[in-house]
Amino acid sequence: MRCPTLTQLPAPPPDKTGWPWTEETHRAGQAKEGYRPLITIVTPSYNQGMFLEETIRSVLLQDYPSLEYIIMDGGSTDQSVEIIKKYENFVTYWISEKDDGAASAIRKGFDRASGAIFAYLNSDDLYLPGALHQLAAAFEKGRPDVVYGNTYWVDEKTTVLAERRQTPFSSSAYLYGGADLQQPAMTWTADIYRNAGGMDTSFHCAFDTDLFSRFISQRAKFAYVRQFVACARIQPGQKSDVLSETCRKELNKIRSRLTYPVRSVAGSLLRNVGRIQRMLWYLAQGDLPWLIRRIPDRLKSRTAQAQPTGPRSKWI
Repeated sequence: MRCPTLTQLPAPPPDKTGWPWTEETHRAGQAKEGYRPLITIVTPSYNQGMFLEETIRSVLLQDYPSLEYIIMDGGSTDQSVEIIKKYENFVTYWISEKDDGAASAIRKGFDRASGAIFAYLNSDDLYLPGALHQLAAAFEKGRPDVVYGNTYWVDEKTTVLAERRQTPFSSSAYLYGGADLQQPAMTWTADIYRNAGGMDTSFHCAFDTDLFSRFISQRAKFAYVRQFVACARIQPGQKSDVLSETCRKELNKIRSRLTYPVRSVAGSLLRNVGRIQRMLWYLAQGDLPWLIRRIPDRLKSRTAQAQPTGPRSKWI
């Protein structure tokens, strides 16, 4: 399916303007399109009706020529199903039924997928204009297995709270806590997903970290696109806030597979080397002003004002 245009979509609510309500992706002036592989996007949804329409429109208005969009709703009791039906003519497949959590919904969605490239976008997050073009283009350079970009953290009104800039990937830094990945800004090949065993439905919070760590075990090649491609929403209902203790236990489970314990001398060395390497990359990229602006949030992340996710997270 080619993405619809703004005029083809249902009209947005009268109080909504800007991206992705009254604006769309414009390809004019961008690089020549060339080959674009089929991308499958899965959105797991459950009672996030206040954000879901924005998520859906941010996917559909990418002006991407080959999109497969699947929405897996877990039996929402709010307005979610009504919103999905509003856009069902532009969605490849959708269903609303009780499931075993987000990981289960995502796995079922990918089980139906026929794309060469996979990604999932939670029902409160959104893509930025041109994101799929930028990410897809990177798969043509060096044939990576995983491509990721930068992220904005936004609040419930989609006001930008902070930026999350990335650097070229280091597997040891990621595994030992010296670097992070922001899931909304990530895409990967169907092959690496299947070779890694797909989504593990026993996880209820850290299923993305588990999946990415298994990509690493498959010796996946990661590529970084130095563009902002997605927004991750910071809001009270997100899983990492509601299930913070579950997240901690699941992260510990993932880390138990590592060669060295995270808190060991070797683990600390790998983590700190990763942080230094990342800092050098930031400096080389010209991100020093951004690093300086981050200092207040990083100080608060070491206090009672720390958050499970976002700019004050102690995990990044």
